[in-house]
Amino acid sequence: MRLLRISVLLVALAAAGPSFAVEYSPIYMLQVLGGQSFYSGQKGTLSPNVNGAFAPAMKFNENWSLLPMLSTNYQGTEQVLDVVGGQTLFQSQWDNLASLKGIYTPDDSQWHLKPSASFKYELLQETADETLGHGLFDYYQGDAGFEAEYTYHDPFTFHAGVDYFFTHFPNYTSLESQAATSFGGQSVARELVGDYVLDTQNGLLRLGVNMPVQDRFILDLGGQVLFEHFPSQHVVDPTGSLTAPLRNDVATTFSAGLKMPNEFNADLRTLGSLDVSATYNSSNQNSFDATQAQYLPYYYNYAEVRVAPTFKLLIGDARRPVVLGINTAYWYRRYPYRFTQDPNGAYQSDKIHTNNWLVGANLNYPMAKHFGLIFDFSYGQGQSNMQYQQFFQYNYYVANYWVGFRYDY
Repeated sequence: MRLLRISVLLVALAAAGPSFAVEYSPIYMLQVLGGQSFYSGQKGTLSPNVNGAFAPAMKFNENWSLLPMLSTNYQGTEQVLDVVGGQTLFQSQWDNLASLKGIYTPDDSQWHLKPSASFKYELLQETADETLGHGLFDYYQGDAGFEAEYTYHDPFTFHAGVDYFFTHFPNYTSLESQAATSFGGQSVARELVGDYVLDTQNGLLRLGVNMPVQDRFILDLGGQVLFEHFPSQHVVDPTGSLTAPLRNDVATTFSAGLKMPNEFNADLRTLGSLDVSATYNSSNQNSFDATQAQYLPYYYNYAEVRVAPTFKLLIGDARRPVVLGINTAYWYRRYPYRFTQDPNGAYQSDKIHTNNWLVGANLNYPMAKHFGLIFDFSYGQGQSNMQYQQFFQYNYYVANYWVGFRYDY
């Protein structure tokens, strides 16, 4: 209800300008792909990936604009996601998002003020026999935010923002009596047993700036701090009991990106980029493995470094180019308080670390006005010194290919 009131306020403010003439610029996008996944020697069936968006941008006057958007994205290929502090294989994923952003520019000013609100509903299918929409980790998320952007040298800006959002997992109601089979047939960690223990209330602070470097490069610098409060997840003590304090996490991220656009001639352009980020998550939550009688303090703390170079080649008309893209990513994560386990679950002295990498290539070939063919391929691996994989996936490979079309208007 609070988000609804904010959305209504945005519309009312946008309509309150001196002019009632509205410039309306709708944007449509539909992408339909068919493909197949291969996961650690298992071949998946042919499955669809569908992505659609509708954004009816509106400009009310020189001061106010409004950017609503509706989008849906279904991925029928297998993928590994982190939802409860470890990497879990999911058969399919379906995201649905509705968002609303207002943009207010004061007269003769380089400031842009951007209030926003959004609602997201994500459905995750963990096993092939699980009905989509009844997954243990389905969740919805509501967000309200505000961003201030200053254009100090067009088009380069400095921006700062704050967001409040919540997540709710309506199907996650793991009772004590069901703990032995509440996650893929395995016992869940002690802190994950209970009603709605994955729900969060969150605050996000973010800063960013972009700038030119030697007339050839564009540098993006950013930082953010995410505060997560778990209103239904109690902290675990050394005996495995739940105590009165609730779980709180703080994730701090610093990022830098370097882009190099280059135009050789009117029909040949390239765009190279390199993105680097570092994250540290600090949590007061512990864990207790009842099967091994092992207490694991600060179980959800981790440090992660990510590097992602990409390259795009654009050939032909700037309005309808042939686009060939190559993207790669590598990320390393270390859990300073998690011990490794052997294949039977016995704890070792080393601390868990993971190495993950991904490489992909895609081709967007225009066939007619607003219409193009798409070819996409990706391959990735996860490697770790953790040998016990009954609960989370630490060592795996996954490959996907997709072929289809894209329509833009």
